[in-house]
Amino acid sequence: MEKPDSGGRRRRWWWLAGIAALIAVAAGGWIVGQRVRSPSQAASEAAPPDASWITATVERRVLSQTVISRGDVRPQVSVPVGVPSSIEGSPVITAIAVTTGSEVTEGIRLLEVSGRPVFVLQGDVPVYRSLKPKMTGADVSQLQAALTRLGCDTTPDAGIYGPATKACVTKLYTDAGYTPVPTSPTDEADLVAAQQTVTDAQAAADSAQLTFDNANKGPSDADYLAADTALKAAQRGYNDAVASRTASVAQAQGALTRAQTTLDQLRNSPDATASDIAAAEGDVDTAFAAVGDAQRSGDSAVASANDAVVLARAARQALDEPPDVTAEYVALGQALGARDQAQVRLDELRASVGPTVAQGEIVFAPNLPARVQQIVTSLGPVGADGASDQPGATAASNDLATLAAGDLVVAMTLRASDRGLVRVGMAVELLDEQSNTAHPASITAIADTQATGTDGQPGFATVITPTEPLPDGLSGANLRVTVTAASTETATLVVPIAAVSSAADGSTNVSIIPAGANPSAAPIVVPVKAGLSADGFVSIEPVTAGALNEGDKVVVGR
Repeated sequence: MEKPDSGGRRRRWWWLAGIAALIAVAAGGWIVGQRVRSPSQAASEAAPPDASWITATVERRVLSQTVISRGDVRPQVSVPVGVPSSIEGSPVITAIAVTTGSEVTEGIRLLEVSGRPVFVLQGDVPVYRSLKPKMTGADVSQLQAALTRLGCDTTPDAGIYGPATKACVTKLYTDAGYTPVPTSPTDEADLVAAQQTVTDAQAAADSAQLTFDNANKGPSDADYLAADTALKAAQRGYNDAVASRTASVAQAQGALTRAQTTLDQLRNSPDATASDIAAAEGDVDTAFAAVGDAQRSGDSAVASANDAVVLARAARQALDEPPDVTAEYVALGQALGARDQAQVRLDELRASVGPTVAQGEIVFAPNLPARVQQIVTSLGPVGADGASDQPGATAASNDLATLAAGDLVVAMTLRASDRGLVRVGMAVELLDEQSNTAHPASITAIADTQATGTDGQPGFATVITPTEPLPDGLSGANLRVTVTAASTETATLVVPIAAVSSAADGSTNVSIIPAGANPSAAPIVVPVKAGLSADGFVSIEPVTAGALNEGDKVVVGR
């Protein structure tokens, strides 16, 4: 008789063996079923599967279009400092007053070239000429404004390089131990000669004035007395001439009467001979001729005496007439004109000569204080190419020094393909990848024409201005630039660009697969309005509200 426990163990073993057999039979049947196919099954499995739609999910999010590039940090303005135009011969650096990195303020002397100073003043107009007395222009006005800020008032000149400006320029130079350059080496000699011309012209005018004044006074008492005396003498002479004529004629007439009487007596005397009568007749003819001579001579003397009376009377009457000073007046006018012309030339010369601000002796920076980016470091000659032979010069730019004025900005070359996406005023993110610090900024300038950038690629020069000043330590750094060209601003429905199609009438549509529908079923066309596209997506809005929702499936292919 067996123990009960042994019978139980045998029953459990048989159960396990039966289960294993069933599993083996089932597995064998499955394997056979997989390998044995009917002809219809084989044909069915060899045919291609039914085509299904490739879909994407409709999302709701903010869509942004960005342009990513790189830019170099540089000063807003770089002001080059070169050799002043006042230098003759080969320039030599004779003094250096600042060093690289120094902060410079208005009126400071940067350096000295061949004994001539180079000052820094604030102004937006670049130096393009030497400034001389009588000049006008924006550069003159900014020079005056700077001198006034330095404590020397130039306001009386009101935009003209006049006396006040000359005095202030002279003060700027003399306070620094220099003499300003004159407009011409002969300034002093020219002024002396012009002044002498005025002096001589004034003396001539004074003499002409005295002559005119004397002529305008009229005759003196002595002139009246002399005229009266001359008239009386002329009248006496006339009377004497009349009396002398009367006496001469009477005497000649008496001689004629006596000769005629003698002739008559001889003609009546029987004793008279023919020769006596002829002689008497000759005496009558002679006496008659003498009467005519006496009359003519007397008439001539009387006429001459009368002329003298007329002239003397006219001379006396002329003294009572206003004096004729025409000649003296004309001479005075000519003398005064010559004097005035000489004075005008002197005034013009005085106004046009004086201290000259030679081009390059004053450098204008738009913002002060400024930083010295680079400057020559040693005294010595300047090379033929304009750069110092000593370390620190920049031969390529012909600069002896460079000032950094204003806050730091970022210079970027905008690719031509991105030009249509970017405009002035757009927001920019500047990323300093060394410190992983982002700086907000905006685009402030885009060039109108393409040029080759510092990276050697063509594009449009673009200036980006940070919202807050960048740290000075970033000067010269290269930053990542991200421009948000466009944005939906708020979350909107977006789908892949491939999901949007256009109809012949110009409308745009998407096709959706209804939820729970067979993937190969015909999609439903939903008219939409397309908006901003970026990163392969496009924002859409269904024409019929509620026709499209977040999470719907849109067809992108098959």
